[in-house]
Amino acid sequence: MLKKISRFYQASDLKVGDELVLSAVNHRHAIQVLRLKKADSLIVFNGKGGEFLGYLIDVEKRSSRIILKSFDPINRESNLSSTIFLAMIKPDKMDFSLQKMVELGVTEIQPIYTKRSVIKIKANRLEKKMQHWQGVIIAACEQSGRTTIPIIHQPQSLIECLERQCLGGFLAMLPESQISLIELKKTKPSMTNISLFIGPEGGFTSDEELLMQSKGATAISVGGRILRAETAAIAGLTACQLLWGDLGGCPSPHAVS
Repeated sequence: MLKKISRFYQASDLKVGDELVLSAVNHRHAIQVLRLKKADSLIVFNGKGGEFLGYLIDVEKRSSRIILKSFDPINRESNLSSTIFLAMIKPDKMDFSLQKMVELGVTEIQPIYTKRSVIKIKANRLEKKMQHWQGVIIAACEQSGRTTIPIIHQPQSLIECLERQCLGGFLAMLPESQISLIELKKTKPSMTNISLFIGPEGGFTSDEELLMQSKGATAISVGGRILRAETAAIAGLTACQLLWGDLGGCPSPHAVS
């Protein structure tokens, strides 16, 4: 059985032949957690596309060095560009949603404040929270094989988000909607961009629903059951990827054969 090669995100310029020191976080994970040793292989990517195969050439207690031997320009990004506008939910559920959305190929994530949002981040804690979310996203990219890091924006109010230009499919998941994504596919057989709004625990208020629809949002449903916010994020993105993205068998437009 072939051994899976561990992947690491290294935020630096990379090229074949480089010798570089692993970041402190990567060193701890590679050496202390995974117990990698000198001459062991690993994959490194910097979020700019493609990935490098390398191996450890020096392992010490507090640092380790690798050499990059080859580059693979592989692209595992979906042909569907997706921005998920997810209402702020409880921290553990937010982390779970971020992780799974990254695995499913999300392009951008915009946390939003709604009238029923139970979580508000204080200004003095925002930077720390953004760093935490970025860490969750990077770990999900390392695990899932992605070579591009999805963008996560600072939380904004729903009204502020609706001022943005929503390209392609402008969708809002509302339990009472009678429009399924399958029906929407009939009128929009091909889409390259979607913007999907997902409410908090308790859902959007009636006023918020009307506001989104007045801005051009199509209310859609993924079944007759009421989903938790974290479930809705996963179900909605999965369905869109299945209909318009690479889960339906459409290859990436930049895939390397």
